[in-house]
Amino acid sequence: MNRLDDSGTYPIREFARITGVNPVTLRAWERRYGIIQPERTEKGHRFYTEEHIQHVRHILYWLDQGYPIRQVKLLLKDGPEHTKNNSDDWLEQQQQVIRAAQRLNTQHLDELWNAGFSSYPLAVYFERCLLPVLNFLRSSSTPPVVIHALEYLLKRKFGAMLLQQQRHNKGPVLLLATNHEHAEIDTLACACALGAAEFRVEYFGPHSTPADLQLTLAMIPAANVWIHFHPLNPAHQQQWLEYLSHSCVPHFLSGATPLTNTSGKTVIVLPDQLSKQVRTFITGIAEHKDSAFKEHSGGFH
Repeated sequence: MNRLDDSGTYPIREFARITGVNPVTLRAWERRYGIIQPERTEKGHRFYTEEHIQHVRHILYWLDQGYPIRQVKLLLKDGPEHTKNNSDDWLEQQQQVIRAAQRLNTQHLDELWNAGFSSYPLAVYFERCLLPVLNFLRSSSTPPVVIHALEYLLKRKFGAMLLQQQRHNKGPVLLLATNHEHAEIDTLACACALGAAEFRVEYFGPHSTPADLQLTLAMIPAANVWIHFHPLNPAHQQQWLEYLSHSCVPHFLSGATPLTNTSGKTVIVLPDQLSKQVRTFITGIAEHKDSAFKEHSGGFH
């Protein structure tokens, strides 16, 4: 690992990769909210310890419970019994996005999203704010033009973020795919959440088929594949099951995954929540690396 020394410390980019919290958010948690305080080198560079990893896990736990970031500091100190209701802040953020979307105010939407992405891990902000907004607008009497505009703007925003991440992220490729355009926003949110954690993600649009992935893998030697499924008809489900049963590259599955008994070393079915999916993937990759290292070295001595 890219540690500063043998004492188990990590620079900010490596710490972001391990925890799934991007450097911008880590700095916001330090400066704006005071909920994590990294160590500093003599030159002022941040570095983090194993204790910081556990601390971030506690922060993410409370975010998963629905608490906004401004309340997490009190939760870490006093627990939930001394904290106000956890839903008001998220509801307010959702309503701000809804109002901006209904007015087609693209500049205000971008400002709200930038603020959300800097304060939260992308997966958490997507789950707690953007996804509820999309579900509300889709199920209400909102004019279709507003829904289509919001979906387009989100795809454009995520696409720009992913492109920026690809310019900086190195290492083994994660090939991300989805079988339907209706699952594309969720897939792009997943891509950006993993990109923020320093993974090199490649995504080539919706409507992927097993044949498409086989050809793509022949051209791009991806270390892992993540497929986010929209519900499949029986014929297509059988095609995917055959593909997965013969896969040699580790495949991570999310969404409406086909029923399969092939879960094991090469097929991993992920939890429902995006934030938990991202952390499960990061943990699985780390365990896979540790296992490969032990096999290569003959174990620890």
